[in-house]
Amino acid sequence: MSSCSVSPPPPPIVGRALLVSNDPTAVEQLTNAMQQFAITVDVCSELATAASLINTRKFEAIVVDLTLGERFPHLLERIRLSPTNQHSVTFALVNSHPQASSQVQSNFVMQKPLTANLIASTLKAVLGQIIRDYRRYFRCPVTTPVMIQIDSRAQIPCEMLNISEGGLAVNTMVSFKPGATVKVQFKLPDEPTAFELDAEICWCDNIGRAGLQFQSISSDRRLVLQAWLSRRIEQRLPEPVARWFQKAQ
Repeated sequence: MSSCSVSPPPPPIVGRALLVSNDPTAVEQLTNAMQQFAITVDVCSELATAASLINTRKFEAIVVDLTLGERFPHLLERIRLSPTNQHSVTFALVNSHPQASSQVQSNFVMQKPLTANLIASTLKAVLGQIIRDYRRYFRCPVTTPVMIQIDSRAQIPCEMLNISEGGLAVNTMVSFKPGATVKVQFKLPDEPTAFELDAEICWCDNIGRAGLQFQSISSDRRLVLQAWLSRRIEQRLPEPVARWFQKAQ
């Protein structure tokens, strides 16, 4: 008789944080607190490694312990110049003794030793900003019909796989050419607004999937899409985090 186990689904998140510190107490405090706010944490103890991660991954929040060394201004500058992470919320951890505050170019400064109240109040203050940044890159899985038209030719029926603020992915029986300009039409579940947008084919694979990037979207349709994505994020959140999410909007 055989048995199998099913892995539980990953916990819902509102963002990913990079924590750059070798202080075990601060790492434990911040990791536990962020997880309570549905923020997953990657911990790094070296500035050089952190710089590499900033170049290759997306983080909605970045915490840098300034006691790691004098090269922290270089790391904060790397964040500001990063195409992916320039909008990340940045935190600086400082010791209780006086700091060279002119070098601290972060959004928030937290003084050690940290307390649960300090961390919680800081995260509550920035939760809305973290969620908005997360929403910009969030790809929401959704199955709904999509019609794609190239030039004046007949519409091609497809099935949406996911959607983000900037585009969508579809299942299709047609092989599209990357770079082609198309018109895409769809309606989102539980949303009466119809979308008809110009888009560009970004990629296709050999198993019937394609990715499209929106080329133009009116401000009213953008707001509708953002609100729909926000509701989908909210539905996935633990109840206490959802309450703060509602306040942050």
